[in-house]
Amino acid sequence: MQSVNEMARQRNVSIARLQGLEVATIAVDCTKPVDVGFYAKEKMRFLNPLSWLPQAQIRPGLFAYGKQAPNVAHAVAADSDLCAALDLLLTRYAFAVEWCDATLHARVNTWAGTIDGDSTGGERFLSNLETVARHLGDIAQGRSQVAADLSTPAFGPTWFRSRAMVGGLLTGFVGAFLFLFAVIGLITLRRMVH
Repeated sequence: MQSVNEMARQRNVSIARLQGLEVATIAVDCTKPVDVGFYAKEKMRFLNPLSWLPQAQIRPGLFAYGKQAPNVAHAVAADSDLCAALDLLLTRYAFAVEWCDATLHARVNTWAGTIDGDSTGGERFLSNLETVARHLGDIAQGRSQVAADLSTPAFGPTWFRSRAMVGGLLTGFVGAFLFLFAVIGLITLRRMVH
């Protein structure tokens, strides 16, 4: 049996492993700006820090979020194979699947499960990820049963994640600068007193 990494390479999927997280990434045939997240179960939106973004139900138990979610959800709902693949990924493996431009990311919490933690050794996960990417590419290229209006600004989970990372780095640098400034000020004040 092939390892999950070998199977992923054959499908042009990259898997990044971080502490407690596996992120599988695959290309989507899309030239338009897109930023939409998908999740399962309505209760997940209360745990999601981006729950204030526009949301749309694709079908019972399957949701999209982001500024383009209503348009994308309508097109996804018309594709039963896409819905089935998304549902399987989100209920058995990933806590979120995010489509950003020409890339699809599936985020798997390794404390709840792993990409290769089933009897197929990762084949089921990878084939469904590939199905989702192919069908989302069809939606982006206008080859799906229902067209999605992707002219709405791409404003979703990936946009916020990248801004939060930059904001965190800037906050760290500003905090370090202020701390250094305060220490230098205290040393200067101490010298003036003595």
